[in-house]
Amino acid sequence: MGKKILYVLGTAGIFYLAVLYQSRALLAVSGAAVLLFFFFLCALIYAKQKLQYELLFFCHTKDSNLDDTETVAGIQVQNHSRIYLPRVEAKIRLEHMGNGRTQWVEVKGKIPAKSSVQLTGKLAKPEFGLWHAMCKHIKCYEWMEFFYLKKKAPAQTQLLIVPSSYETNIKIGIRTRLFLAGGEDYHPQFSGDDPSETLKLREYQKGDPLNRIHWKLSAKNEKLIVAEMSMPLGCNVVFFLDSEGTFQNQKKERVYWEVVHTISQELLVQECGHYLVWQEKGREKLCRKAIRCWEDLYEFWSEISIFQMRQGAGPEQYAKAFPGEVYASWIVWSQKFEISSNGQFTEKIELEQARRQMMELEFSL
Repeated sequence: MGKKILYVLGTAGIFYLAVLYQSRALLAVSGAAVLLFFFFLCALIYAKQKLQYELLFFCHTKDSNLDDTETVAGIQVQNHSRIYLPRVEAKIRLEHMGNGRTQWVEVKGKIPAKSSVQLTGKLAKPEFGLWHAMCKHIKCYEWMEFFYLKKKAPAQTQLLIVPSSYETNIKIGIRTRLFLAGGEDYHPQFSGDDPSETLKLREYQKGDPLNRIHWKLSAKNEKLIVAEMSMPLGCNVVFFLDSEGTFQNQKKERVYWEVVHTISQELLVQECGHYLVWQEKGREKLCRKAIRCWEDLYEFWSEISIFQMRQGAGPEQYAKAFPGEVYASWIVWSQKFEISSNGQFTEKIELEQARRQMMELEFSL
């Protein structure tokens, strides 16, 4: 505001002196000062029409501390005009879809002509989960930065923030791999013995069971056709999250969920389908999420509400909630940061040593 007042007073002063002394030179200077304003305005209008922007989000690990990561939000602005913009700024609004918490990220910078620039800012300790991000407009300032124009082109997207993960050495044993747990999905390649679902049809080979022959198709094709049965895709491991979900100490909360993400990722890498099981406040029955692929894991982080979790998830409660279901192995990750597998205590994780302990952790399921 001060720059505008000085500019107006300066222009008016020059004009006054031009009239007072009848100076054409001063009159020309005052006129140029007025015309310069309209010139910058026209240039800014043109440049604004040539601007495009989109939302950006990414995470990176700080070099100084491998356990600490930053989440960055911003906009990618493309200036297709030949006009230099000394200042462009915007506000990005982020709302957590689970708890409604809102954050604002302010970004600003300058954009040369015919170039693309990333304007970014840091999110202040974002919670994991699904966020909705929106930027309604950006402000473009002219060369003297006296005024700005708004570029209204609302951009919005959804951002999924997941916990960091460590390296670990969990091994899936033969007994767990070959265990045939029931499931509603079927393996697309391997055959099994489930008569309710057919994997493929083929010609009869010596040694095939006679009860697998498809008699109607065989009679139609005048050769024996055998139906291969599908193998159910079950979850052979159950991973119990026995926790209140939130902690008074933010570092404890972060490490707790990073261990969950690490173990679940390792099970997926070894192609071991598993259930993540937890207890919700106000519900007697346990909740669970089948994790058979990466999309399932990302859905878990986008859907779960840690504020509704409480302690009480374990094998006994699982047997009551899902009677008759069988599984090969189970893991309990407790509020006390203790890992147990198949009833045997495995490890107690210390906050400052979590990464090292998970790398050194070795147990089989």
